[in-house]
Amino acid sequence: MIILWKADYDGTDIQSDLNKLHKLQMQILEKVGGKMEGPYFPQDASVLYIFHIVEYEWLNKAGRIYLSEVAKQNLAFVPKSYEVAVTPQEFFEN
Repeated sequence: MIILWKADYDGTDIQSDLNKLHKLQMQILEKVGGKMEGPYFPQDASVLYIFHIVEYEWLNKAGRIYLSEVAKQNLAFVPKSYEVAVTPQEFFEN
């Protein structure tokens, strides 16, 4: 399963904040598992990460950690959207 996660940025030093965000994403992966690609700069958002995960519940676990840590670190990234993509085998549970 793949999660395409996008966020907008409302700060003044995206390079520094992007480094902090990346470290946070790595910490989340250490706690809840999965693999990550990114960051990328997509056309319709400030930042995009691609997460490779095994179960949908990962999204809820990661989201709770993310929201708490972003508030503590005062990061100016606001989640914009996410998309879930599954293989035919995952969809049909074969």
